[in-house]
Amino acid sequence: MKKVSTYYQKFTDLFIRKWSVTLLLSLVWGMQANGSTSLAKANSATAPNTHSTSVTRAAYALQRVVSFTLINADNEQPIQTIANGAVLKLSSLPTRNLNIRANTDPATVGSVRFVLSGSQSLTQMQTEKPYALFGDSGGDYYPWVPTNGSYKLVCTPYTGGAGSGTAGTALTISFTVETGTTSIRPYVTAVRPANGATNIALDQSVSVDLRYPGGNYIRTTTVNTSTVKLYSVSSTGTKTQVSGTTVNSTAAGDAVTLSAPLKLSTTYEFQITSGVKDDNGNSLIPFTSRFKTTSTATPPGNLDGVSFTEKTLITTSFGSDGFTTLVIGPDHRLYAATSGGKIERWDIRTDGTITNHKTISPFGSSRRLLIGFHFAPSATASNLIAFISHSSPLFTSAPEWSGKISRINLNNPSSPQVVDYVINLPRSYKDHSTNSIDFGSDGALYFTQGSATAMGSLDGAWGNRPEKILNGAVLRLDITKAQQQGLPVNVKTQEGGTYNPYSSSAPLTIYATGVRNAYDLVWHSNGALYVPTNGSAAGGNTPALPSGTVWSNGAKYTGSSIPVMTDVRQTMNDYLFRVVKGGYYGHPNILRHEFILNGGNPTSGSDPGEVTAYKVGTPKEPNYRGYIYNFGTNKSPNGIIEYKSNAFGGKLRGKMLVCRFSGGDDLMVLAPSSTNPNSITVTEGIKVPGLRRPFANPLDVIEDVKTGNLYLSEYYDANGDGQPRITLLKADKPATSGSAIAERVVTDPFTEFSSEETGLSVAVFPNPSTGDNLHTEVKNFGFQEKVTLTLHDAVGQVIQTSTLVTDDQGAGSQDIALHQQVLRGVYILKAASASGNTQTKVVIE
Repeated sequence: MKKVSTYYQKFTDLFIRKWSVTLLLSLVWGMQANGSTSLAKANSATAPNTHSTSVTRAAYALQRVVSFTLINADNEQPIQTIANGAVLKLSSLPTRNLNIRANTDPATVGSVRFVLSGSQSLTQMQTEKPYALFGDSGGDYYPWVPTNGSYKLVCTPYTGGAGSGTAGTALTISFTVETGTTSIRPYVTAVRPANGATNIALDQSVSVDLRYPGGNYIRTTTVNTSTVKLYSVSSTGTKTQVSGTTVNSTAAGDAVTLSAPLKLSTTYEFQITSGVKDDNGNSLIPFTSRFKTTSTATPPGNLDGVSFTEKTLITTSFGSDGFTTLVIGPDHRLYAATSGGKIERWDIRTDGTITNHKTISPFGSSRRLLIGFHFAPSATASNLIAFISHSSPLFTSAPEWSGKISRINLNNPSSPQVVDYVINLPRSYKDHSTNSIDFGSDGALYFTQGSATAMGSLDGAWGNRPEKILNGAVLRLDITKAQQQGLPVNVKTQEGGTYNPYSSSAPLTIYATGVRNAYDLVWHSNGALYVPTNGSAAGGNTPALPSGTVWSNGAKYTGSSIPVMTDVRQTMNDYLFRVVKGGYYGHPNILRHEFILNGGNPTSGSDPGEVTAYKVGTPKEPNYRGYIYNFGTNKSPNGIIEYKSNAFGGKLRGKMLVCRFSGGDDLMVLAPSSTNPNSITVTEGIKVPGLRRPFANPLDVIEDVKTGNLYLSEYYDANGDGQPRITLLKADKPATSGSAIAERVVTDPFTEFSSEETGLSVAVFPNPSTGDNLHTEVKNFGFQEKVTLTLHDAVGQVIQTSTLVTDDQGAGSQDIALHQQVLRGVYILKAASASGNTQTKVVIE
């Protein structure tokens, strides 16, 4: 932050600039008339200036923007002054990586506000020099690659930081950019599968990469089943449009994907019409390609006997907002968060269908993009406490610091109580936001924070908004520490914010970095954190790594300088990461000294996560941890859960289900190895009856652990607000469960009470169990009381012990991951505390 000038400094500045004697006398008179004032008070950034009106007016009147300089972002050197009416011909400039600097009088002002409109738009506040339209890091200008067209730029100086104080004299110019392109219409640059490809799998989607010389991105509202089509082509050439297709574009509008129910040995023609337009209204050049499917039926997976029956529960007639997250609460009700900030709730019938709808309005009539929703570990049916993540509801030009983490009390759905725990989380220009949340075994809340860019550096599709230090990461919130320091915790790190996530006292810290845009995450019962992550479509820009720069490991990078890359035409893969503390997972952020995209390109061979646009020899980041599964391109893996019930005889238990939102449009099964959490076995949804229709952009899924049924949110045929649809996938071989108020345990070391006297209870779900994980619930114990859970075999030998602490209602739950293999049979689970003890039988199959 800049220091506010003292009266003495202002006086000296006036003298040096040889201002008129009249003005000087006026200044002195004004100071004398209002009495002497200490320099400390004059320097106060918070106290209002109640002194010398004449001095203030004179100083304010002199602050002005005098000119704009075009900057070469490759070497930080000025190219030329941009005069009003200038024409910038990119072909005659030394680089296309540009920036614009505002020059002020005096040279240092409180702050400046830029407003760029025209072919590209951006509103930017700069408090520190240099005053760069597209931002900088310590004088290292972020690159801007302009598009064809006309622009208007307005820059206003202010006396205070971050646009505070009084505005000075603004400067407005208009200019034109000529890129040298002959057409401004968007067009397709690549298609997958390739034109003419054969032997294509039946669950293969069609995706294309796009360029838009006259705009910044494809307008997502123009991408639908009317403008993007698939036809089957007969042996005589007759075309028949395929029904049941799903279509979407990426958030940046730089790729389009279509999924369809394909048939064996069939030729298909994919079409994109001129109805698809960019953000400036330019129509796409029509495109067609053909491919032929395999003649071999999809082989069955390794999940014989696993199948689901589909039933639509909620259709798009329900409303106008899609369901972002599904949760089954401790009250065994289905909850659905929406893109408009509502929470919809239903009772679950015994057959899996839902009834008794209730709308909960955490934000009243205001709209918020509500994504993360997770009940607190201590929540019970009578104590419905949850945490939510939410941000601005806009999907274009979203406010930059609008993300929040909040605690919500749902005990009275007509009047939910919301308490903000974290405010001012960064938000991208588009839909990368504060995403889903999960609790770790340490009691902390973990969530994913989306990136602000495609590949780490500014680009027009993402509003030329730079990364902030908390972007593109898995973050960890210590709830207790946040409460102790006072709520809400303001985590704004720039533009007037001073939060430091690396401080030892910080309640919100960075757990892992480089996680570009992960919609969801799951702490698995094996102790691993799994995070499916969306890679970038083609067209992004990467930052430079000059030799001698301090690298992410704290040492100076001594290799050859790695230049900026612009308009990278390689589409990045979507990956499943097993995230560990301190790991880097591929998305650059120069504020964290992370410069290399994914795995770089270290050798001439095939490298894990390599980016072929890099020169061979480009190293990976020192702490790059890589991935454990490659989903491929344009798949958009989003919602993820661990399946916990013993439905199908336990065949799905411990496996993860992932929604493939774009390519695939299914639920994919991922099975971690029991001996190596970095090893994954994959079964595509098409191999499991009921896990692929294809669905209409499946976004999130939740399991009812009492039955094994799944509830799926289909976001339908659009990004943005989406459309509401919930589909029940009913387990054809449901789970079995049982619980009991236990008998007295004679061998318990604690004072004994009969369950009839105390009402203490312990339950296990599912029961019978496969024995790898036991979901336990206790009720009617003491307030915040420690309860010891002990599993005994039939002869009384202790198999495993764990503890939990009850909530304010004396209830609690815990998943017990068994550390040793247990044999089939009957076991006793005892729950004991100072209040008493109880037990229940557990059957291990």
